[in-house]
Amino acid sequence: MSITAYKVEAVGHDRTGEDYGYVNIMYRYGNKQSCPRPDQCEKVEVMWADESVYGPPAPGSKVGDFIKTWLMGSWDCGVFTHREIAQRLMDTFTGLKLKELEWFENPREKTLKNGKPRARRAKWLPEREVDLVYLYSDHYLDARNPTPTETDFFTVTRMDAWGMSTWFMCTPQAAGKLIAMNYDNLTVKETTIVG
Repeated sequence: MSITAYKVEAVGHDRTGEDYGYVNIMYRYGNKQSCPRPDQCEKVEVMWADESVYGPPAPGSKVGDFIKTWLMGSWDCGVFTHREIAQRLMDTFTGLKLKELEWFENPREKTLKNGKPRARRAKWLPEREVDLVYLYSDHYLDARNPTPTETDFFTVTRMDAWGMSTWFMCTPQAAGKLIAMNYDNLTVKETTIVG
């Protein structure tokens, strides 16, 4: 009734844990339901986050290899990354898919929190143009009744009192290869999910 594998997660800082000046993404909910899971949505709706994942101050403008999500959705089954990184990982590992993003302007891009128009460009917007996608796995394993994995990457699910929890994970062999690729803004660590 549990599964042990390697959890893969984007982080909003560099390897040393000193530099938190990286951009963050947030899901756009608007007045509609959030995407139930990536394979059930046409595109993932996102915008640049004006708040840091780690509390004040606002995030910076550096763009990492992987981009941290400011607010996790109930379906946390993947990571935001550059199209070329996603393609390289999909060519190397099994169980991965990518989802296109639909971008929206964050209302704070033009207006300050006090309602006044912004005089200069927001510091939390990316320093350069980027082509990002959402990389995820649509192979789902239930933590309460795990079956042997047939793919390098998979999403572990567990239903509990708060609803569905999910973890984007990979096998030990895939973890070793992924760590050797030496990407920034990514953590890969062994985790046990109790069913």
